[in-house]
Amino acid sequence: RDQCQVIDQTTPAENSLAYRWADSVVEWVMNPVALPEPLDCFQTLQTVSRGQLLRQTAEWVAAAVQTGRVAPHEIAIIGPGLDAIARYTLAEILADKGLPVASLSDQRPVIHSPLVRSLLTLLTFVYPGLGRLATAEDVAEMLVVLSQIPQAAAVGPWFESVQIDPVRAELLVDHCFEPSLEQPELLPVERFERWDRLGYKATEAYIRLRQWIEQQRQQRQQRLTLGVISVLDRAIQTFFWGGSHLPPDQLSALRELMETTQHYWAVEDRLRQVEPRLGSPDSRSLKTSLERFILLLRQGTVTANPYPVDPGRAVIIATVYQYRLQRLRHRWHLWIDAGSPLWLADTKNLLFGYPLFLGSYQGRPWSTADLDEIHRDRPERILRDLLGRVSDRVVLCHSELAVSGQEQAGPLLTLVVANSES
Repeated sequence: RDQCQVIDQTTPAENSLAYRWADSVVEWVMNPVALPEPLDCFQTLQTVSRGQLLRQTAEWVAAAVQTGRVAPHEIAIIGPGLDAIARYTLAEILADKGLPVASLSDQRPVIHSPLVRSLLTLLTFVYPGLGRLATAEDVAEMLVVLSQIPQAAAVGPWFESVQIDPVRAELLVDHCFEPSLEQPELLPVERFERWDRLGYKATEAYIRLRQWIEQQRQQRQQRLTLGVISVLDRAIQTFFWGGSHLPPDQLSALRELMETTQHYWAVEDRLRQVEPRLGSPDSRSLKTSLERFILLLRQGTVTANPYPVDPGRAVIIATVYQYRLQRLRHRWHLWIDAGSPLWLADTKNLLFGYPLFLGSYQGRPWSTADLDEIHRDRPERILRDLLGRVSDRVVLCHSELAVSGQEQAGPLLTLVVANSES
């Protein structure tokens, strides 16, 4: 420290709302008899039901971006407990409006991604003995997803980027898909008597897919393919252009699939080495192992997050904990479910020993008085920290009724009421 130049920085930052308003906001929220005043930097979006709130919030964000008031990467949508429905609703509406979306630590099963489902279906055409895993519905979805034209989300909706739309995919499956337990086949497009109804783009995309499958089969027979990981990587490079044009959530799903594949086959290879020494029969053929792998993913077993994807210029959707953990900063915050009692909630659900990881920990044993003080000051720390991470505006998004139908009366309700007219 003696040899370094020490620069004292103002805490909180001067360009944050906490620098000017943190003391007042904390007083209004923590003091039941305080009378809050409306602030220019606060705004309220208020509806009756939560479903209306999610739609109105997403449409409000889209309108603000379209009018040029703010850029997508300058917006963060934060809530105390964003469930899967809220994340999906916000992400879908914003994506339909052409806005990129990044949902932090979205722990959904990897099979929920249509890109992953299509790649797994594609494996059943490359490797023999997996025909029972390829249903007509799965094949139709594969034809649609693998025919995408690489483009950014802001260029247009998804149905404008596919060369084989769902209707043509169903026609191809009905006339050109030959199920087989040993090796399902995609027959030549001429097997469909009215194949001229498909159009040039759909026909060319279908032919390219058939040629790619045939090429992978030949390379596998000639032992030019290293394994399943190599086939999946080639498919991503060919049909998704390496994922460079994909939004963060879809790119994250592909990374999750590749990491899961690598770990699974590393374990499989290790078990193949151990089983002969144990005297057990080798039941781990490529067909059996690959079938187990596909079924494992389709059962929704894998939900772990991959190596984090850079959200880039996307709208951030996160819980309060996730947002603070990533140490992010934005111009605008939208606090979802502002009337929920989960905001600044008590310490019942906190992890054991969490005070040890606080920056204020001095390295000495905790007393009961110390823990009581930490629990008492926790809501204030959360408020000050969030206000220190926003520079221009906070939008309080409040619905009178929660998902359960009960009226919401959380600790931030005083701010909601005070700024409802602003």
